Amino acid sequence: MDYPICAKNPLIRKLHHRDIDEQAARLTGYDQSYQQISRGSFRGTFTTCDVDPELSLFFEKTNQVLYQNALVPRDYYAIGLLMNTDRTLVLNCEPFPKGAAFILPPGSEMEGISSPDMKICIVHVSCDLLKRALQHQYRELDLFSPDYLPYILIQNEKETRPLVSILEDFHSGADKAHLSLESTNQLAALKNALIETICSVFITRKDQSRTKSGITTITRHHRLFHDALDIIKDNICEELTVGKLCEELTTSRRTLEYVFNENIKMSPARYIRALRLNNIRREIMLREPGTLGDIAAKWGIWHLGRFARDYHQLFGELPSVTKGGIGRR
Repeated sequence: MDYPICAKNPLIRKLHHRDIDEQAARLTGYDQSYQQISRGSFRGTFTTCDVDPELSLFFEKTNQVLYQNALVPRDYYAIGLLMNTDRTLVLNCEPFPKGAAFILPPGSEMEGISSPDMKICIVHVSCDLLKRALQHQYRELDLFSPDYLPYILIQNEKETRPLVSILEDFHSGADKAHLSLESTNQLAALKNALIETICSVFITRKDQSRTKSGITTITRHHRLFHDALDIIKDNICEELTVGKLCEELTTSRRTLEYVFNENIKMSPARYIRALRLNNIRREIMLREPGTLGDIAAKWGIWHLGRFARDYHQLFGELPSVTKGGIGRR
């Protein structure tokens, strides 16, 4: 049940999920997908507020390590911030440090590895709204163009703190039911505060981007990790092994093991198996024809005893329980 984007007096909606795909779908318009790569039952919360058709706020928390992939909608920017600085995130193969924020332009890809209990906020803002606000507040600027700013990682906490503060106050009020946004003045005040703060971040970036690229340097290991993820994603249902992956990447097994442990604290073999188990679970949930053994074999898993054990370790229940419980959900 999606929240109506056209609502005049939007309510704040907080939903709890035990299904990973339902949670991923809450970030509407981003074609987002999740893969669970840590062990245990999934639990997540997703809080949504559509301030108006041009500005939305999404707050998310999940209890597992997730590989996340999404695409920013055309004509919108996505601005993201970590709401709990004791957690970690790898975004587009770069470490996302404490107090940082990112700006992703329209049509760009967002790929990340999140840590357990990480809370993140995405501010979804239209290019037209930013253009109007920037021209109104900073008349000396040229016409705003979505192509002007590439992906930017803002690592200066002094720059991000004003926006984080607004969002923390908002989220705290939403959790305690102190906020409904039914007042026109309250809604306008929130929108103005958000847009003014976002504009100040964009202006700060303007001068810096003239002298250096907004894209932080990606190390060779991060690039190798990214390439490995692409190959795994494209060949996950084939007879993919770590040896074949090393051959495709022209790298040693030792280097690949190091790169995966550096980025997601697990081996490439365990990651491949986790992705296969995620895909098997989706087929079970979709009531795909065939036995559990047939479905597992389709994704390259032949040992049914080990399959049941690994599935239980990852999702907190046996595959037979998932299959039998579909009709009761």
